[in-house]
Amino acid sequence: MTWQTKTDALTPPAGGVGLSRLSGLPEWLRANLFVQADRRRLTWRRVLAGVLFVVAGAAVSLTRTSGPGALNSIWIEDAGNFLQDALHNSVLTTLTTQMNGYYDVVPRTITAVAVAFPVAWAPGIMSAAAAAQYALFGLIVYIASGPFLRNPWLRLLIAVPAVVVPLGYTQVNNDLATVQFVALYGLFWLLLWRPVTRAGQVCAPIIMLGATLTSILPVFFAPLVAARLIADRSKTAIAVAVCWAAGLVAQWSVQVRGLSNRKGGLFTSPLWILGNYVTRAVPRAIFGEKALGGPGTNYRGSPVPLTIPNPAVHTALVWGACAIVVAVVVIALARLTAPHWPLAVTALLFSVVLFVGEIIDNYPIVQPRYVIAPALLLYTAIVVMLRPRGATASAPDGQPDGTPTGDTAVTGAPRRLRSVPAWTPVTVFALLLAIVVGFNFRVVNTRSESPPWTAVVAAARHTCMTPGTADYEYSHLWWTVQIPCSRV
Repeated sequence: MTWQTKTDALTPPAGGVGLSRLSGLPEWLRANLFVQADRRRLTWRRVLAGVLFVVAGAAVSLTRTSGPGALNSIWIEDAGNFLQDALHNSVLTTLTTQMNGYYDVVPRTITAVAVAFPVAWAPGIMSAAAAAQYALFGLIVYIASGPFLRNPWLRLLIAVPAVVVPLGYTQVNNDLATVQFVALYGLFWLLLWRPVTRAGQVCAPIIMLGATLTSILPVFFAPLVAARLIADRSKTAIAVAVCWAAGLVAQWSVQVRGLSNRKGGLFTSPLWILGNYVTRAVPRAIFGEKALGGPGTNYRGSPVPLTIPNPAVHTALVWGACAIVVAVVVIALARLTAPHWPLAVTALLFSVVLFVGEIIDNYPIVQPRYVIAPALLLYTAIVVMLRPRGATASAPDGQPDGTPTGDTAVTGAPRRLRSVPAWTPVTVFALLLAIVVGFNFRVVNTRSESPPWTAVVAAARHTCMTPGTADYEYSHLWWTVQIPCSRV
């Protein structure tokens, strides 16, 4: 063999390095982003714990509504669209009626069930179902984050905000119409989740289908769906992707058939949106809505002036929030913690993508509800960047089941001493978030100012005593419900 022949044999073909990297992409995705869940049996204790999580989370969420309370009031689309249609149309017509250019299959299904009971119960059933969905998506976050955050307290730190998020509650208040914004956070984790139990493998596609038949916004997860299929060709992954696509095809059919009642031709500059992500979304995520001057919109979604007693303090909060995020990145880059960079970057990326996607086809107004999913994903990015070194979780038998990637396992007294500085950054963030949630736990909005539903039903019953009266019309602000006298 000549020298030239040997050289040619050792020289990789053109493009070989690129092909090698591409061939290794599925394995990299499986190892860093779509991590296999722990193989643990689904015991009755775990099922009970999940049920208790949902019940407790829903109860906490329901207590956030002031005034007559979430169980005794109804507002916005839940009243004027879902309940109105369910009271006067067949179940099939109710389920197939679009609103603002997309279907709302899950909310309308729940409402159809609610009107099968006495009409006085309807708002309570609808609100309880909405709160339960918040908690359900929080539970998905807790379960799916297991391979990344072994410690249960870290998982709770990113799961609990789904039911107590300190912003957007002036528009998203235990109503079925706006569950979709919390659902986006749950769907992000659903796409990362590779369940090993039969229950998880069955539930994941069903939850995805329900979400995409209720909102068109999951379309922005297309890159994550594609990455999941590259990393995982299991039946579960394919079923999740098929359900994602099927729901969105149904949503787009409204546009294709020309049935949409949504105003078209709207476009907001992405640069304007990105500027508001920095100056509006991030500060509200870190310090809450009240500290930044309120929601900035009225009940119709029209802009209203912010309440800013001290402009200097307001400016300090805006840039202070950005400084906190920068400090988190610096701490992670300095390896003072054990950051999971693939997840952190992905969560930050989709935090921005969702914010841009929600507003780009709307008026140039940052509605409070549009900040919810981006804020929750920002929390995920912060927590995984501040992941403590040496954080471990316990297996069911009480024995350690390993440490996350990059963690340093230590034992005995030295471990306890070393865990203090390791846990300090994420603990500080947890305390800040707890304080912010506390100050924003209860808000005053048009739901809290609504009349009690029991009073509405009582008025309907009194009016319907007049001979010849067929309906009682309940109106509050811009929503109206006509209650058939036959139902009271």
